[in-house]
Order: sequence, then structure tokens, then C-alpha cells
Amino acid sequence: TALGLFSGCASVPTPVSLQAGAGQELSYSQGMGCVQGGADTSDGFILTSLCAQPKDRSRSVLIVRVSNRTGRPVTIHEGAITAQSRTGPLEVLAHTALMREEKTRQTWAAIGAGIAAAGNSMAASTAGHSSYQGTAYTSATAYGPGGHARANATTTYSGTAYDGAAAAAAQQRANAENARLFERLEAEKQMGEQAIEGALRTHTIQPGESHAAFVEMELPRQRKGGPQPVEVLLRVHGTETRFVMSVG
Repeated sequence: TALGLFSGCASVPTPVSLQAGAGQELSYSQGMGCVQGGADTSDGFILTSLCAQPKDRSRSVLIVRVSNRTGRPVTIHEGAITAQSRTGPLEVLAHTALMREEKTRQTWAAIGAGIAAAGNSMAASTAGHSSYQGTAYTSATAYGPGGHARANATTTYSGTAYDGAAAAAAQQRANAENARLFERLEAEKQMGEQAIEGALRTHTIQPGESHAAFVEMELPRQRKGGPQPVEVLLRVHGTETRFVMSVG
């Protein structure tokens, strides 16, 4: 199964590592630590593995793999993974929670794009319009039988002008920029939802088949004194597999 892992923010991600417990084996896949475990059932064996990779300072990505070596279908539920630190339970986000976050992000992105587009259109609507004003000074002298007379006058003037070509060009630029804004918005929406396609949701695994999915886990708040232990519990088909993780 292809899994979409989310890139973290610019800050350095919090390190996470898995530790093998009794009957478990630690291995690495492209630098990512994975622990293999399993459990016996009445009609066969369920092989499980958990891999951990940092996402950002506050979250880790956990990849779970389940191989059904029993004689009947096995269902892994969306809430199959829970996590606990010394200070209490940690939030584990599977498909539903991650999609809810993505929809919220899309809503705020759409609001931002709408405001930007309105600003572009407003700026374009005033393009081509200009105003002018000034003051004119005049002076005249009249001569007659009795001599001459002089008169001075001051006149102020103002007005508006419109350049249709400039206005049309500005509107075209605004339309093109708005189109790019909404194309980018749609592309980011599709990318965000595609990245969540591999997240854990309820899935039935047939005998002899395997399934992989990911969740995101909120990390405990960092404290002085070194790494903190976290226990991750995977429940499948009435079995429980415990994994130990070190955070920080």
C-alpha cells in the first residue's frame, strides 16, 4: 500500500525511536525503525509491525502493518492504535480525524484566497481612472481716454480622466491572478486529501494477505531529563501487541 507521509514544518522534528520488547525484533527501512511482533490466535498467527518516523515537533507518523496468517478474515479497526505516556493518553489521529483537519485547512485556505481575489478585483476596478486639478492665473490691462485699468484673476480647475486600455489590461491581469489562486487552491486540496488516503481506517484482511496504513500520534510535551517513554498498543482480532517508543 502506498502511504502518504506529511512533511513537517521548518523547525527540527522531535526524534522518536522504537525499542524491541520480549519476542519482538527491531529492524530499519531506509533509516526508519520498525519493530515486528505478533500474537497467536485459536486458528493461526497474526504478524504485526510498527514503524515510527518524526513529522514535526509535536507529532510522529506511525506505520502499522498486519499480516493475517489465520484461517479466517481479520478486521483492523480505525481506532486499533492507542498511545500512553507517563502523563496520560496521547491523541492518535487516523483517517477520520486527519480528514477533519484537512477540511478545516481547506476552509481557511478558501477564505484567504477569496480575500486575495476580492483585493485583486477591487484594485482592477479603479485602474484607468485618474483625476487632475490645478490653478490658473490671468492678468489683463485695459486702456481708455481716462487712462488704464489692470485686473488679475485666479481660477482653480479639476476633473477626471479614464483610460479604457489601461483598465482592460488591469482587469485581465486580475482575472489571470485570481484564476491562478483558485487553481492552486484546488491542487492543494487534492494533494492534501490524497496524502490521507493511506491513513488507517477499518479494513478487513483476508487469510494470507497483509495490510499497511498510517496514523499520526501527538507527542508528549518535552520535559527536562531526557527522552520520554511512550507505550503504543495495537489491538487486532482480539489480540494486543505492545510497542515501546522513546520520544525526544
